Amino acid sequence: MNDLALVITGGLVGAFISPLLLEMWRQHQREKRWARPRKELLRKMLSASNRTFTSIERLSRTIGASEDETRSLLIELDARGGRMKSGKEAWALISRAPLDQDQEPADDF
Repeated sequence: MNDLALVITGGLVGAFISPLLLEMWRQHQREKRWARPRKELLRKMLSASNRTFTSIERLSRTIGASEDETRSLLIELDARGGRMKSGKEAWALISRAPLDQDQEPADDF
């Protein structure tokens, strides 16, 4: 009877843990293949730009992601949002545009 209880317990634990491990692996693969290259490109764009702020449209179009996905990646990169004079949404690295400084983004192309 003791062996049967161990087999049942092992089966239940395995049935619970296997999907969790699979989902963790899938998240890691998504980060490695999808998010990491896009974050690197965003960081290059925001660091090398002659403008401090860059429009969300330009950023998302360049990395091939939706604006919402781009915003999530930008937050992970320690970027901040702002509004251009034209009303467009723009983003900059906090290291280049600290939150304590009131910088108004110039219009981007």
